[in-house]
Amino acid sequence: MNRALLTGWSKLASGNLASGLLQLAGFAIAAQALGAEALGVIVLIEAYSRFVDGMFNFQSVHVLTRFLAEADHRSDQTRFRGLVKAGLLIDVGTALIACALAIAALPLIGGLVGIPEQWITLAMIYALVIATRILGVTEAVLRCFDRFWAIGFRGAFQGALMVGGSAVAFWYDAEAQTFLAIWMISEIAANAAFLGWTLIVLRKKGVLGLWRAQSREAIRTSPGFWPILWQTNLTFGIRLLSQEADVLIAGALLGPAAAGLLRAAKNIAGFVSQFGRPLQQVASAPIARMWSEESYHAILAYAGRIAGFAAAAGVVVTAAFVVIGEPLLSIAFGAEFVSAAGVLVVLMLSRSAYLSGVTLLPTMLTLGLSHQFLLAVIISTAVFFVAIGVLVVPFGLMGIAWAHVAFDTVWPAIGWRLVRLRISDLRRPQSVAP
Repeated sequence: MNRALLTGWSKLASGNLASGLLQLAGFAIAAQALGAEALGVIVLIEAYSRFVDGMFNFQSVHVLTRFLAEADHRSDQTRFRGLVKAGLLIDVGTALIACALAIAALPLIGGLVGIPEQWITLAMIYALVIATRILGVTEAVLRCFDRFWAIGFRGAFQGALMVGGSAVAFWYDAEAQTFLAIWMISEIAANAAFLGWTLIVLRKKGVLGLWRAQSREAIRTSPGFWPILWQTNLTFGIRLLSQEADVLIAGALLGPAAAGLLRAAKNIAGFVSQFGRPLQQVASAPIARMWSEESYHAILAYAGRIAGFAAAAGVVVTAAFVVIGEPLLSIAFGAEFVSAAGVLVVLMLSRSAYLSGVTLLPTMLTLGLSHQFLLAVIISTAVFFVAIGVLVVPFGLMGIAWAHVAFDTVWPAIGWRLVRLRISDLRRPQSVAP
């Protein structure tokens, strides 16, 4: 991995470290104060919000990362401004739609996923955070300008607010509803600050007059913009069926306490895997540049080397959690959460499998394989739900954890196979007509 990659990764990883530790600390304070049952209700409300957000709030980060990097590389400021405006319009519009749908559906389906009736109104208020999740265009802009440290700022700021508010609530022995309000306010404030900082960066870079920019023309000169946008967001929506619906399934079938235990294990596993996601974020722009230079073999070597390193590191960390899992859960969340230790180890194994495909998304988008990436996710999601259907009744939360291993093993295997085939086709000499 080159110096630019390591520099960008270190900035993002340090931000993710601060963000992850703070948010984990905030969750731990709530767990110590409330216990698994009450915490589980808050977790279910949060999971519902994330699920609806992911399904209907289309984020433009991946398609914009590709085309903004291309426009910036070619010093095409007119197209750059138009793409930023297009991203803002898409992100704001779909965030408002997702927010409205989440609020409208809660009275109908809240009880089905385990949210008690007396919490429905509070859950509807919490769903307002969706309207502030305008995160796609903001992250794409910061990636393009190598402001990787700023990407981690949002999570760190939210975590700091969450810890401070939770500590005060813990001190005054507050009810669970207070903790839910703290989580909501901290995210809204962080999202607003993130958007504001991105606009400041754009101004400093001389990207002005966004509302006068020609967004339609910018999209027209970006071949595949709409197909990539639809396919990537549909892909992530389907992925959320495993990433967030598992908590809702746990709440519906096993109760709020089980949802709380699962979220505790997922938060720790997710915190560790955050060190891998920055590799995807940092690699996106270089891969797009290699495509512009027609360095096809370099794309495969670059993306594969990063993913292999990340997966190997994940396996080492998973082995460590076999030893430290129980004491970590006990110290962080309380003795009630120790029963999730086995689930935590299996989820860590799943995260290692995920890291083996950490660079697949930007690679496949750049190679024009977004629809095949979607197919790989559909197949792996089907495998996930088959596994849950077979395992959740006899094995409970452990069955859900092993279903994650199945999901995170299948899609990288399919994805890398498709990438290798695509690279081979691109490097094959084209026949010339006589």
